Amino acid sequence: MSTLPAHVIGLMLKGRGLVEVEWEGSGVVRRLSGVVTIDDLDVSAAQIQGDERIDRLRYGIHDFRDAIDIDVLDDDIEFMAMRAVVALERNVVIRIAFVGDHPVIHKLIEAFNRFGRGRVPCRRFDSMAAARCFATLNF
Repeated sequence: MSTLPAHVIGLMLKGRGLVEVEWEGSGVVRRLSGVVTIDDLDVSAAQIQGDERIDRLRYGIHDFRDAIDIDVLDDDIEFMAMRAVVALERNVVIRIAFVGDHPVIHKLIEAFNRFGRGRVPCRRFDSMAAARCFATLNF
């Protein structure tokens, strides 16, 4: 039996990383820990982007603070960013925040902002508090 609350969906892939997706009233928080692989990112992104709530989201926070390493290729980063832009095509008000300081996070942000059409570029933060402040500003 799972110890996660009902509104949290936890995914463990290949025994390496844990991804928790938590839907909140106006947004979604994705927490990643362990050795994060492209499979971890791919499955959890597809889960979020395939949800009917995607067009109504006001924020998405991707928390990588507990990631030991992020094992993805540059081509994977480009693909993930482009797929997210397509999924969010009708949602120009969403604010996207990344928490953590791994080099892959910087590449993800660069790719998201290069392909993105949203009004607010996604940003990186060192803390959840700062990310949440940015993500929930003005609503």
